[in-house]
Amino acid sequence: MELAKMLGVHRNTLRLYMKHHGVERKYSDLTNTDLDLLIKEFKKKRPDSGIRYIVGYLRRHGLQVQHRRVVESLRRVDGLGQVL
Repeated sequence: MELAKMLGVHRNTLRLYMKHHGVERKYSDLTNTDLDLLIKEFKKKRPDSGIRYIVGYLRRHGLQVQHRRVVESLRRVDGLGQVL
């Protein structure tokens, strides 16, 4: 977590403080349909790339999506079911 680095604390310490003060991690409001479209578009450009690249692609575009949702979307989109 960049914020933990900036504050000079360990990321687990930051998470504990956030939890204690009711600050939750916010995920992007993205429908499954929109997520599927984004992943489908990415897979057209990089068909051999796996889940880590997809998560990085989404984050690079300012989207924070639960790992489970990315895996489920990849299973729906990838006809061969190549979830690595």
